Amino acid sequence: MKARPNQRQETLQARRKRRWTFYVISGALLMGYFTYSFFFDTMGFMNYLNMKRTQSRIADEMKTIEEENARLREDIDAVRHDRATMEGLARDRLGMVREGETVFLFVPSTNQNGYPKERP
Repeated sequence: MKARPNQRQETLQARRKRRWTFYVISGALLMGYFTYSFFFDTMGFMNYLNMKRTQSRIADEMKTIEEENARLREDIDAVRHDRATMEGLARDRLGMVREGETVFLFVPSTNQNGYPKERP
């Protein structure tokens, strides 16, 4: 038995429709995969934003450390070359005095428990 001409055309149209559906679904799946990969993969956009935040935080920390280093270098230079700074450190940290100076040391009075007395 011979197939009718319309039946052959309907079969071709059904194949085309299935092929078209396959292409559309495949394209949607590929787009979904690439979108997921773009945002959430190991080198995705979200990871990029996280790395940018980390880089900014580290740059801020480096800036504060560099400022502190500059301040400490100035302090070292002052101790090495400025006699007034050296004298101030000797007086404050080591309790040194010049010859002929009188030192008055005030010790707070304590109660029976060993705590300083409160003033009225």
